[in-house]
Amino acid sequence: MVNTKRNRQDQFEDLPLAAREVIAENMKERIYSTITLLAVLATMWQNADHHSPLGTIAGIVGAVAAVWLATLISARMSYRAVHGKAIDRRDYVRTFFTSSGLLAPALPPIFFVTISWLTGWFDLKAALMVSMILSLLSLFAFSFGASRKIYDNVGRQLLISSLELSVGAGIILLKLAVGE
Repeated sequence: MVNTKRNRQDQFEDLPLAAREVIAENMKERIYSTITLLAVLATMWQNADHHSPLGTIAGIVGAVAAVWLATLISARMSYRAVHGKAIDRRDYVRTFFTSSGLLAPALPPIFFVTISWLTGWFDLKAALMVSMILSLLSLFAFSFGASRKIYDNVGRQLLISSLELSVGAGIILLKLAVGE
């Protein structure tokens, strides 16, 4: 029996170039937010004794919301500066979609902190550690998935993904080394 379902990659490649660019921008924002959130999580982990679960959730939400709002405002400002007019609805909707990737990386940390808070199965520090590890793994997964589209050599895919993962690990180490 022949599989009539097309795989996800084939469907993606059939999209117009403009649509693929919008999706790429959304992914770029998600990766950027993950790296930014790693710094926030590392700082919170280092000072977990000084944070409540609710305060930690508020800090995570506040950090990604601030980056998201800054992206929306900077898009409006830069558009006006370059084009000499207000951003049109179509471009603003596009910006809303592309910048929405900034919000997604906050969901796993919020989930783990909430589970820690409600169940007591693990403490806040453990929830933040799991969140950092998952964030790093998501960076690796994004990189590895992208590398598979370019390189046939698994060793090269792993090397590139590991090097790109090291950026996130470096952010954590830097935050831990310098403290708050």
